Amino acid sequence: MITMIIFYAIFMFIIGALMTSFYHVVATRIPKHETIMGRSHCESCNHQLRWIDVIPILGYLMNRSRCHYCQSKIPICHLLLEILGGLLFMMTFLIFGFTLELAITLIMISVFLIESISDIKYNVVIDRVWIIGLIPLVLIRIIEKSFFTFLLSAVILFTLLFLIAFIAHKITKKDALGGGDVKIYIFVGFLVTYQLGILTLFLASLFGFIYGMIKLRNKQNGIPLVPFIFIATLIVYFYGQDFLNWYFSLLGM
Repeated sequence: MITMIIFYAIFMFIIGALMTSFYHVVATRIPKHETIMGRSHCESCNHQLRWIDVIPILGYLMNRSRCHYCQSKIPICHLLLEILGGLLFMMTFLIFGFTLELAITLIMISVFLIESISDIKYNVVIDRVWIIGLIPLVLIRIIEKSFFTFLLSAVILFTLLFLIAFIAHKITKKDALGGGDVKIYIFVGFLVTYQLGILTLFLASLFGFIYGMIKLRNKQNGIPLVPFIFIATLIVYFYGQDFLNWYFSLLGM
């Protein structure tokens, strides 16, 4: 039994690393209106990569973090991202096993990995990505007979974010929240209840504020919020209800 769990965990890590490598392609090509079906190429010399070069983690290590053809340095974020994706897939399997909860979590991770990369590189939220992720999520909620609960959550969260963005724009004459950040909370609403969704917004804003205070030197540049929404949603998805229960117990509720 333990042997099979270890085998499946390693398998999920490999799948996660492979999928994350593909997600990186999706996140970098769609905003540039490029096809995602073409072969991968070096970002410096545009030479098509060998099959071994595109193997997640292994290709990076075998080439010693450099392009096989032009020897340009490959950013270490490629390696770290593939490791992160593998670990997230493996972790969720170890927590949930092969269940619908695993499917929900993998959809969440997949959508947010793509959207986070796109937001960091281009300040773009790719609507078709979260919409495609929303479709199986809605089907799962229907199977679980919780569709209307999460539909209400999605409506409340989207409306709340829209009002915050609208009021902030009227007051400051600047966009406090991007349109993509607002719309992606429709997706978040089908992941967690609106109470937990509000908690993700609070945590994402807190993380973004801390990041901005530490890293953001040019105040004209916006902060990519989606990565912080991703981190906040992960935390809340696994621990949010425990936090709310603890908080309400302090209030005697």
